[in-house]
Amino acid sequence: MVDRWAIHFCRLDPVQGSEQRGERPVLVVSSDAVNHSLPVSTVLPFSSVKPGARIYPSEVFLPAATTGLPKDSVAMVQQIRTVDHERFGALAGQLNDPVLQEKVKEALQAYFNL
Repeated sequence: MVDRWAIHFCRLDPVQGSEQRGERPVLVVSSDAVNHSLPVSTVLPFSSVKPGARIYPSEVFLPAATTGLPKDSVAMVQQIRTVDHERFGALAGQLNDPVLQEKVKEALQAYFNL
């Protein structure tokens, strides 16, 4: 079962242009009502980030200690997409920090001008 705030490895190929590609961690942001009743979930792909790198307004910095991943990452709101559950691989972690969850929500609201 796929749950909101879970971090899964996800096979994002095939892609086009500047879309994030390959197998990478993603953060599930769709509600559990959607995740548990439909065969799709909405996710934010991650990218690893080096110290001092620029974090864009549409990205949320997620320290490795909060995600279960080996590297600090950014959740890329500008790369949001809905994927079939068959694309999910292993569970990589869970974003349990309420402050970071709120930052993700705020970034989504800002990106969609809600």
